[in-house]
Amino acid sequence: MLPVLIGVGAACIAAGIAAPTPQPVLPLDLEHTTYTITDAQAHTRVLDRQLDVPVTAQWHLSFQEPADTTSVTLRVGSSFMRSSMQAEADRLITASVWSYPLDRVDGTAHGPASLSHTLATPTSKVAIDGLWWKFPADAQKTSYDVFDETIRRTAPAVFEEELELGGRTVYRYHQAIEPTPIGTMQHSATRDFYVDQATGLLVDLDVQIRDFDDSGDILRFAGSLSEEDTANLLAQTSQFPSTAPWRWWLLGAGVLLFLLGLAIPKHPKS
Repeated sequence: MLPVLIGVGAACIAAGIAAPTPQPVLPLDLEHTTYTITDAQAHTRVLDRQLDVPVTAQWHLSFQEPADTTSVTLRVGSSFMRSSMQAEADRLITASVWSYPLDRVDGTAHGPASLSHTLATPTSKVAIDGLWWKFPADAQKTSYDVFDETIRRTAPAVFEEELELGGRTVYRYHQAIEPTPIGTMQHSATRDFYVDQATGLLVDLDVQIRDFDDSGDILRFAGSLSEEDTANLLAQTSQFPSTAPWRWWLLGAGVLLFLLGLAIPKHPKS
């Protein structure tokens, strides 16, 4: 009996050690999945009119089928909207809908994104060769390629500092995009991504964007998430389930059986 307990315990311990290390998985029932930034002093252009009115940028994330334990279809509705405009047609600056398969642990795209940005026109395919709205769980102090929806390709986001926000370890990554030709204009941007280190969830975002052409600025926008939004996002990091939770059960059961086998007194042979 004792050799059996010790043997089974040792086998469980070995299996637990050999099993993959559990990692946080992006939940599909998160309540706060909208990132909103308002610039009260934004500058935009409509035809030949220069406008200094508040602009709100919003990215709404939703999780859709197909989905499984490792991936999900992520739908991102992106818009830039002017406020305080009398004409409804002058409010909308840009709007697009992106949809692509997302890895729920490391944040990479498992395939190209479908992009819709004009009514009554076919969707287009865009490769996302990096991260966008989800960083890897157990984020590292390194550089990650992060997608920019305007130039439709990635640019490095470099680790800058470690912070503590809401009792969580948060890494800040800085991305700088030099002026890049897009059709008849140029696009430049800087972003600071504040990432919960354990889960890879984006919990804060600083953005500066400048789109311009030979006639001057088309869009000049800067802002950050509100403190309330950041607090809500940080609170959600505790909701992430773990991959392979059975690893800890194996290790715990193995140690218990092994110690139990050692603790039971041996009966002398008669």
